[in-house]
Amino acid sequence: MRIAKSFYRPLRPFYAKLVNRRYRSKLFLVFLLVTIVPVSFLVAYAYHAIKDQLVRQAVDNVGGTMAQLDNNIENKLDLYAQISTLIYLDTELRNYLVNPYKKNDVYVLDAFDYINKSLYKIMAMNPNLKAITIYSDNESLNSDGFFIKHMEDLPQTLRDRSFQAEGRLTSFYQNDSADGKVILLARSLNYLSLNYPYGILTMEISDWELYSLIEKENKNKTIYVADENGDVITSSVRQPAYRNVAELLPGGAHADALNAGRPVYAKIGGEPSILVEKRLSNGWRTVVVLPYDELIDQASDASRRMLLISLACIAVAVVLIYGTSQLMTKRFESLLQQIRKVERGHFDVDLRRMGTDEVGQLSFALKKMAVTIQELINDVYKKEIAQKEAEMDSLQAQISPHFLYNTLASISALAVAGDTRQSHRMADDLARFYRISLSKGKKSIPIEQELRLTEHYLAIQKVRFEGLFDVRFVLDESLLHYTTPKLILQPFLENCINHAMWDEEKGIGIVIRLTADGGDLVLAVIDDGMGIPRDVMERMRDKPDQSAGYGIYNVHKRIQLAFGERYGVRVYSRLGIGTSVHIRMPMTR
Repeated sequence: MRIAKSFYRPLRPFYAKLVNRRYRSKLFLVFLLVTIVPVSFLVAYAYHAIKDQLVRQAVDNVGGTMAQLDNNIENKLDLYAQISTLIYLDTELRNYLVNPYKKNDVYVLDAFDYINKSLYKIMAMNPNLKAITIYSDNESLNSDGFFIKHMEDLPQTLRDRSFQAEGRLTSFYQNDSADGKVILLARSLNYLSLNYPYGILTMEISDWELYSLIEKENKNKTIYVADENGDVITSSVRQPAYRNVAELLPGGAHADALNAGRPVYAKIGGEPSILVEKRLSNGWRTVVVLPYDELIDQASDASRRMLLISLACIAVAVVLIYGTSQLMTKRFESLLQQIRKVERGHFDVDLRRMGTDEVGQLSFALKKMAVTIQELINDVYKKEIAQKEAEMDSLQAQISPHFLYNTLASISALAVAGDTRQSHRMADDLARFYRISLSKGKKSIPIEQELRLTEHYLAIQKVRFEGLFDVRFVLDESLLHYTTPKLILQPFLENCINHAMWDEEKGIGIVIRLTADGGDLVLAVIDDGMGIPRDVMERMRDKPDQSAGYGIYNVHKRIQLAFGERYGVRVYSRLGIGTSVHIRMPMTR
């Protein structure tokens, strides 16, 4: 806490000066801050985002180029692998190579004739082949110096590596010749069943054949093709400065990242660069070097253009905000005067038209608010009086002399008849009914208590009208904890019992239902009685009297006073079928 106070202490004088300055100056200063700071962050973010995007895009493009390049190289090497396989599978050629010949044997001429024709034919079909040579360990077969040579003429290291392949794989080697750099492809030849080598097949191709695959892809990048040892076979630069790709990263730095195919950022020849490497299936490697500075220059150019545009926009905005701040300040001062007038309790606001922008809408809203407040004060006063009158009417309706007289008369008759149990039960229900209905002066009670009050009322009426009506409750028990104005069901049940019963032998069936409808509660009283005549329904819709729905009107008015005009009582009735009363109110606790 002390650290925070010590941090804000130097800012207090500045804050005090800022608070006391005119709104126009504060608006101008805040605008400059909220404009320049975000623009600065935006330019910095745009620079880094563009830089990263360019680098990612360049790496992705290089990845696609390398994949295509590797595929082309492998296809080229597969072609020569197929040629070596054709020679390997030529059984007649193999027989000529392994057959022992005697001195001055005429069959030697047949052997050379077949060998020359076969290999010349292959070279004619593949003009990129510079030479095909078979190194044989058959001492009886003389060397012709071109197609057939003795095994001793082949370097020992090349022989060892070819024999290690055991005829299953073709090995590729790099070599230098008088005609320039060539690539030597070698494969051991052996019997199909005995795995016994009888010679080594070599094919020479120029590095130009691989260079032709990469020369069109060297724009803004350098491409190296190296063997499994890292020795450069060919590159997009005809005279590469490096003979081994390991020289690009001295000391083996980032070797693991390169082997995993991830881009590496390093300095090559003193220039920041990005290296990407991929391996071919035969162990060869393609390495691409991207100049980092060229990519960054593009991002810098884009950021500079964005900065210039942002500065121009800020300059125009400063001029505009200075002019508009003066206009807005004058209107705010006028609004402030009227607000202080409303604060003193004078609601006759006099505001000239201020346009349709936010300030104009604020002035319109202030004027409308003043009128609304005045109307609300009057409405609240009137509603308070109406609520008091409704409460008086409700109390009068609760204590119905007629209902109380009939109930006491029934209790007296039961007592004279000696039915003390029934009279006691009826008196107890009457006492519980009035205890809940009075409810210590409360205007609202839980729906659960309203239903208990209804049950006591029905218990009293069942003694008076024994066997003449049946009541069934259909309730959503999850709604019982919500509150309701008290005594809203009793008037409708009384109407059912006293007015809807048309056959005293069959009686009447009554259903009390509690359901939820959206965010509202709906209490329904449904009977299968005689229904309400049309003229009575019309009188109920007009201003009712005591004989035409006064109890319904009383409940409807109390609900509207408590919850608003969209709530109340709806009565639906068909003569000879029955009546359904729906009481709608909000879910309140």
